[in-house]
Amino acid sequence: MKSPVWLCVAAWLCSSACSRPAPDAAPAAPPPAKSPGRLVILGFDGVDPRWLSRWAAEGKLPTLAGLMRQHDGRGYHTLTSTNPPQSPVAWASFATGTLPGEHGIFDFIARTQQSGAGGAPVALKVATTAFEPQPGGPPLARNLRTGAAFWQLLDAQGIRVTALNVPYSFPPDPLRSGRMLSGLGVPDLRETNSTFTYAGSELSEEQLAQPPGGGVLVKLRRRGRGGRFTLEGPSIPDGGGARMQLPVEVHRAEGRTMQVTIMDRVHEVPLRRWSEPIEVEFRHDALRVPGVLRVLPLEVGRRMRVFVSPISFHPRAPYSPISQPPPFAAQLADDLGHLYKTVGWDHDTSALNAELIDEAAFLAELERIESDRRAMLLTQLARQDFELLLWVSTATDRAAHMFYRLMDPEHPRYDAALADRYGDAVLREYQRMDQTVAAVLGQLRSTDTLLIMSDHGFHGYRRGLHVNQWLRQRGYLALQHAAVSSANELLVDVDWSKTRAYAAGTGQIYFNIRGRERDGSVAPSEVRALSEQIRTQLLALRDHERGDAVVVQNVYLAGDVFRGRRSADAPDLQIAFAEGYRTSWETILGGVPTGLFADNDKKWSGDHAASDVADTPGIVLSNRPLDKPDPHIVDIAPTAHALFKRSAPEYYAGKSLFTVEQPR
Repeated sequence: MKSPVWLCVAAWLCSSACSRPAPDAAPAAPPPAKSPGRLVILGFDGVDPRWLSRWAAEGKLPTLAGLMRQHDGRGYHTLTSTNPPQSPVAWASFATGTLPGEHGIFDFIARTQQSGAGGAPVALKVATTAFEPQPGGPPLARNLRTGAAFWQLLDAQGIRVTALNVPYSFPPDPLRSGRMLSGLGVPDLRETNSTFTYAGSELSEEQLAQPPGGGVLVKLRRRGRGGRFTLEGPSIPDGGGARMQLPVEVHRAEGRTMQVTIMDRVHEVPLRRWSEPIEVEFRHDALRVPGVLRVLPLEVGRRMRVFVSPISFHPRAPYSPISQPPPFAAQLADDLGHLYKTVGWDHDTSALNAELIDEAAFLAELERIESDRRAMLLTQLARQDFELLLWVSTATDRAAHMFYRLMDPEHPRYDAALADRYGDAVLREYQRMDQTVAAVLGQLRSTDTLLIMSDHGFHGYRRGLHVNQWLRQRGYLALQHAAVSSANELLVDVDWSKTRAYAAGTGQIYFNIRGRERDGSVAPSEVRALSEQIRTQLLALRDHERGDAVVVQNVYLAGDVFRGRRSADAPDLQIAFAEGYRTSWETILGGVPTGLFADNDKKWSGDHAASDVADTPGIVLSNRPLDKPDPHIVDIAPTAHALFKRSAPEYYAGKSLFTVEQPR
């Protein structure tokens, strides 16, 4: 497994097709007359309505509870998510006002067809962003979402836009006059989602050959009271995969302190305390690539161990554009008075999952990141030079992923001692949300509209189903040489001539269709019957080791739920798991482990990526009554158009949450 970013590993029915395809870029329309009021949209990833209602009722979220009571309760509602209720899917629908079959994002990862002889007929790729190598410089990033974001369309119609950390808006959306800082989806300097580095003097060759998901292990070579290791950075253009490197020296200082020397600058950092942001520069010939990182010394003495955060683009000189206009990223650093983390997957979930940092270190980093995010929000709000302001925090989601186990005594990784210390970690992020909303309310005008929303809810993840092994046992998938399992990723041991179905991604099953897959064995005319057959068998599956528990709550057929110009990219089946279950870690990248089930022994213990959209809604709150009785995440885009009295595209799949007279 490479990284939980592949999963949300990385997340998560809609009934009607869009009438016309969405444009891929905003039209260049002249700005109409001045629009009324302002709209502030605050997104909090993964906020679950059950937790919100419970803690609000207990008096722990006073600001949010007050909003929930306003207008006889009509300012609050659950918000239907996408199918699947997963972050890249849902945020793409939020942006475009369309459903997955139209915008083309169905998971964190996607399959791509292989045409050459030999090897698997399919390969896996990141679903949201593609990078194209460029001679002598950084790779060119391309957003794989189809359709323009609603803030682009409004910007083209004269609405002044400020957007901060909106997920999957990398590279930054072109704007005529607005400001944008890209969020989730911005890579690190390695052009990956978020790769940390762990350097240790104790690492064996065997350990070095098996790095954890989301990280790189490097040997720290001891020298007297210190040691040295090499930090890898961006790929060398036309370098055949080689990377620029940067030497790092560490020494034991007085007391419980480590001296870290990078580029001839010495940084003294207390043991198990994060350093301040450290500026670095990778070099190759005339190319100079600046970045920003933080170090966390873990041990000094007989052994030396140090953790290095994923290396961010430098906000004052990003290797690839991360803001619109380009100087905006530097302006935000000026406003803060210090450098900030720009990598989109900004919380080090992979490191905590690999148990290379502990809960205290994870939460300390989360606190700093969210403090910066809120400061950016309040600074931009105080400027008062916008009409539409969007801002998103992902901390509520990340805390739930990593600390769900401490709220669930039945989870395999429940720890009573840790629960005493950190069992309120999710609650504390909801309380931070409450405080942020209070600060924003204090700066709003009486004519402003506030929308608070989350993209999906949450469930526990106790057990994983090895979906490919389930398919194999029922004769839908065959392995080479009569093997009963394969630990290999990417389906490399599959006998495609005898395989009818295979699983990859978080809850997806694909068919080996003749004329689509290179070695297809299923006739297109057989797809519907095969879909119904597998669906029936999955719904009948029980976990006999857990009291015959229901494993799968629903199975959605592609033809029933995915419609639009990108529907050909959709999985043939989308599994919706029952509470406590999800696809196994190995299934995500095509593994076929022995056995059907595995306890989830990871600290990544809460999930939603393959849950049922029917019981994984997000939330929507407003300072004005909501008029639509069944809000859906695709309703946010037409709501913005309606409030500004700008014509909305006909292809939008939703309707405005408010009753507003529309222009003729």
